[in-house]
Amino acid sequence: MPFLCLLAAGCWSGDANREDADRQVYDILERTAGEVTGTRKTFPLERPVDTLRTRLLTSNEPVALSLVQALDVAAENSRDFQRQKEQLYLAALSLTRSQHDFALRFDFGGSGEVSGVSDTEVDASLRDNLSGSVAGTAGTRIVASFVNTFLRSLIHGGSFDGSSILNLTLTQPLLAGAGRRIVREPLTQAEREVVYQTRAFERFRAEFAVRVVTDYYAIVQQMEDLTNVEANHKSLQLSREQIDALYEAGRRTITDLGRAKQSEFSADTQRVSAVNRLQTSLDRFKITLGLPVTAAIALDPQELQRLRQAGVTEETLTEGDAIALALQRRFDHRTTVDEVEDAGRRVMVSEDALGIGLDFSAALAVPAETGPGLNLDWSRINWSAGFDLDLALDKLAERNAYRSSLISLDLAIRSREQSEDQIAADVRAALRNIQSALDRYRIQQQALSLAEQRVEATTDLYAAGRVQALEKLDAQDSLLQAQLDVTAAIVDYQVARLELLRDLEGIALEPKGLRFDPALPIPQLRSTED
Repeated sequence: MPFLCLLAAGCWSGDANREDADRQVYDILERTAGEVTGTRKTFPLERPVDTLRTRLLTSNEPVALSLVQALDVAAENSRDFQRQKEQLYLAALSLTRSQHDFALRFDFGGSGEVSGVSDTEVDASLRDNLSGSVAGTAGTRIVASFVNTFLRSLIHGGSFDGSSILNLTLTQPLLAGAGRRIVREPLTQAEREVVYQTRAFERFRAEFAVRVVTDYYAIVQQMEDLTNVEANHKSLQLSREQIDALYEAGRRTITDLGRAKQSEFSADTQRVSAVNRLQTSLDRFKITLGLPVTAAIALDPQELQRLRQAGVTEETLTEGDAIALALQRRFDHRTTVDEVEDAGRRVMVSEDALGIGLDFSAALAVPAETGPGLNLDWSRINWSAGFDLDLALDKLAERNAYRSSLISLDLAIRSREQSEDQIAADVRAALRNIQSALDRYRIQQQALSLAEQRVEATTDLYAAGRVQALEKLDAQDSLLQAQLDVTAAIVDYQVARLELLRDLEGIALEPKGLRFDPALPIPQLRSTED
């Protein structure tokens, strides 16, 4: 029965092995996510079967996507998002291998053979070997094996004669390679790599969510720009028709008519370009979401109105507080800081390898009792104990590894310094972008009000014949540009604000997917008294 159980354990199907790996990996990821984010969660590796991409490949029906739906679609279909989940899974899978090195491990095998001399001797032999081993974090390694051997002469008959032996060996490094910190280093690094990959995944989620929202805002802005451009084209077309009628009546000059036609042609060119830019942006957005570029999608133009309602306000966070917040909260910076510690441990390990090697070893062998049985004879125990000394006379490879580890440590320190500088630069740029968008919004609001007054005045004056067509057309061009600039300033402000939230690690995503509230408040630095 034990033989059958061991045989069955060694013949698991691919599905059984995959499920076993998933259970172990998802348990690691759930615990690590709790440590990193405060929320225990996992992200299934397999992509959903019934995705929007699958449905769009078999249907030509247009699909309307709100901003929240776009975030859901990106989480479900994006190739980049799937690749990040795979990297996270593989980091945890690698950890299971390192954990297995310190687990109690069993092995069972057997062999059979028939041999003889001409036709005078023909013997059959069967052999099975059950072994177990365990490696401790202090460097201790224990191996136990139980071997049975059965022999039978096929010519002379008789039963199988059996013999057994139990072997136990123990090894323990005493100098180089000894100690928990040295022996456990591969497992420690594998555990930290899972933490790093979890941070990288959370950082990617925030960056990707901001990217999707930013692209969505840019497209709805282009949709409104196109509406304004088309309205301007229609207005100029109507003006040209009116001037054409007045020219036929002899009340306008050929110069007025030519200017009106040129303005109409220019507006039509602007319309064609706006249509092309919008379609190109939509195609790129579909690739970002993981959707077929041939799919027909429609975004919600009301999202721009919601931005207007949210308003444009001053940010009270100072530059110093913002940089301090980013250095405290940023997942990528925390990993860079921890990698300096990793490099320091590698220096310690490589320096330990330069020392003299001294290992203690002991062995025990218990043979079977004389006779046909398989009982062990504990009165005939064979044992041995000794030391293995390595004076480390040739350590060129270890010397080079040690020197390389020192260089890697200095590189890690410089990377930490660069991360600090880059984060400060990112935060400063985000704050400047917010202020710039705020200033431009205020300026463009005044410019829009002035442009509206100018159009109204020149329209009346032109109807009365007191100004030339050029002035009326110029006023309409200024109004269109002011409308586009106000919209651009609103979108730029919201994008800059999202980028600051991202740089402060302030994007509070829902546990699953990419959903978050773009109106999240900017984090504030807590005082040391809080």
